[in-house]
Amino acid sequence: MKYNKRIFKALGATLLTIGALTLGERASAQLTVMDNQTAQDLVNTVVGPGVTTMNATLNCSGSASGIFWGTSNLGIDTGIVLGTGYANTSGGAVGLNGPASMSVGLGGGAGTDPDLVSMANFYNPSNSGIYNACVLEFDFVPKGDTVKFDYVFASEEYNTYACTQFTDFFALLISGPGITPNGPFTNKRNVALVPGTASTPVMINTVNAGNNVNTYCTSIDPAAPYTAYYVNNVNLGGTTVTYNGFTTVFTAEAAVIPCETYHLKFAISNVSDQGFQSAVMIKAGSLVSTNVQSAQISGEGGNSDKVHTVRGCKPAQLLYQRADCDTMFPFTFHLEIGGDAVNGVDYEFIADTLLVPAGTSMGVVNIKALHAPPTGPRFVTIGIKHPDSVLVGAPIVPIIQRDTVYIYDSLYLDILTPPTTVCPNTPITIEAVAGDGLDHSWNPVNYTGLTITPNMITSRPFTITVSQPDAPPTCMPVSRTYWATVEQYPDISVPKDTVICVADTVAIPVSVFPDSVDYVYQWTPATYMRAGNIGTNFFKAPPGDYYYSLKVSTPVANCSRSENVHIQAVLPERFQTVLPASGTAFNYNEEVNLMAQGNFVFYTWFPTELFVDPYLNVNKIRAREQRDFFVVGIDKYGCRDTAYVNIDIVYPPNPIIPNAFTPNNDGRNDVFRIPGNEFNKVLRFEVYDRWGRRVFHSFDRNAGWDGTDEKTGKACEQGVYQYIFTAEMPNKEVKTYKGDVSLIR
Repeated sequence: MKYNKRIFKALGATLLTIGALTLGERASAQLTVMDNQTAQDLVNTVVGPGVTTMNATLNCSGSASGIFWGTSNLGIDTGIVLGTGYANTSGGAVGLNGPASMSVGLGGGAGTDPDLVSMANFYNPSNSGIYNACVLEFDFVPKGDTVKFDYVFASEEYNTYACTQFTDFFALLISGPGITPNGPFTNKRNVALVPGTASTPVMINTVNAGNNVNTYCTSIDPAAPYTAYYVNNVNLGGTTVTYNGFTTVFTAEAAVIPCETYHLKFAISNVSDQGFQSAVMIKAGSLVSTNVQSAQISGEGGNSDKVHTVRGCKPAQLLYQRADCDTMFPFTFHLEIGGDAVNGVDYEFIADTLLVPAGTSMGVVNIKALHAPPTGPRFVTIGIKHPDSVLVGAPIVPIIQRDTVYIYDSLYLDILTPPTTVCPNTPITIEAVAGDGLDHSWNPVNYTGLTITPNMITSRPFTITVSQPDAPPTCMPVSRTYWATVEQYPDISVPKDTVICVADTVAIPVSVFPDSVDYVYQWTPATYMRAGNIGTNFFKAPPGDYYYSLKVSTPVANCSRSENVHIQAVLPERFQTVLPASGTAFNYNEEVNLMAQGNFVFYTWFPTELFVDPYLNVNKIRAREQRDFFVVGIDKYGCRDTAYVNIDIVYPPNPIIPNAFTPNNDGRNDVFRIPGNEFNKVLRFEVYDRWGRRVFHSFDRNAGWDGTDEKTGKACEQGVYQYIFTAEMPNKEVKTYKGDVSLIR
């Protein structure tokens, strides 16, 4: 039995009856309730745009239903109330508009209701009856594909009798074409559901404070109760609403077929007893149907899930269902056009009215972006003005539907794969992304998908091009190129078996093809090498056999190959005999025999220009100057040895200079010259006549005077002439000879 709160609130009702608190409580109320309204009055209050109603009936005491308005903490400022108790506080009756400290009085409802009985039996088998039902129902025709309204459920059962059998029921039932039933119903649907759930009904046992949870709540929904939607009016010290607790504002919604007829039923009742009343408040004007239906068809081609079009390409389309149910006459939509795109500049001009011809139900707005220089993304908005407001010429016309279409500069295409470098015969994945509805082609190979996996042999570009099928010629294709780089495996050229001389630092030549790559080198081991990370290397080591591995890698993909190198270090050969011995003296112009012997393959005498054939180990030369000779021998391993030979020259004594000559062209004694002078360097050779005039001079050691005057070119007279001759000997000694010579003709 319920008794604690009943005694307390009954006492309040008694005091109110004797008038002790009547004036004070009514004076503090901020809600006004007008009860005893007709069914059509109640329906007219809740109906908003897009809904036509008929056949309204009310099965409820006039004192248990009414219209309210004013300020409260319900979240609804105007609407209708249907309850099991009084709607209005008047005289000894306490209704919706009172303080939370009072108790709503029993309003003498109509009794039971079969739909509420079905719900009680389905959700609360422990119930012992339905009492004081208040039912408002009517037919309606929606203009749109959705119908919805806002409501609040309140009860005096809160919160003591939450999760008990005393869970008062209410239902917002819709039936008609295409309605999916739920709960205990086979031909109607309860749209009073807890937000976010598929089928949990709104009632005391599903929405409460959560301090008395048991199977009465969890058997309906394991997640019940939903405490976030409960308002504890008592704890808030409520002064405008009498009920102990109520829900937040909920929205009931159902999908419907435009222009079809449906039936809507609002019903509430006590369960198991008549104590503690409950009510449902429905917001005025909230029963609406979206009376302009639209469909959006994107022009596609851009990188967006938004409705869009691309400049010069297929247009986007906005399809609007006419806002009435009579297609025998034409219908005109009035448009509000906005956005940062310029009408007639960024897209083909759109008029501010859209005519839907008679016999059709759909109007189409084409947003065709014009081909123009890129500007970056822009957008255009199309707003549908409220048809009824336009019809009556209202000063403020609300926009009941607004659609946005974006304009992009070009078809979207991108390659997501970052640049990569691989070795030959390596597959790579190249991933391209393109706007919806685009055709694509790859070059040089026409792969089928946006993501391709070619096997790379050499570096090459891959170009993908997208185009929009069936687009106008102004829709420009877009291409993107991906350059795939392949580093070829290095082709290494290196002497694999080499013999070197231990006395030398020997170059180990390395060449790699292709030669345009900055390779990474690694010698293993690097012992006796100049460095371990260079190509051509330099080796010097004691006698022995040495084994190396040379690894050559490309700098990015690390494509590598290796070659093995064997180096044998040996001692070089030496000359066994070299003749003549250095310091040997030879007469000037004497033939000198040179000989070098050793285990060599090649010989070379230096200076090479002094020898007829400098590559003979046995050779000859004339002793004409004191100088050094050396010979180089190269053995079969390329090892070298060098031997030096120095010869001294013995020059002849002072020359015997003739004292007369006969330039008569008989071939004998025709020229006066200094004999034995071919090894000298002539510094001065001059001849003078008896008057001291010079008739001849020369610096040529092989030259002589033929008796001709060097100035006149004529033959000189017979007579005695003076000469002076100065020469530098090979040993740098300078000698001068003077005397007379007779010219005889």
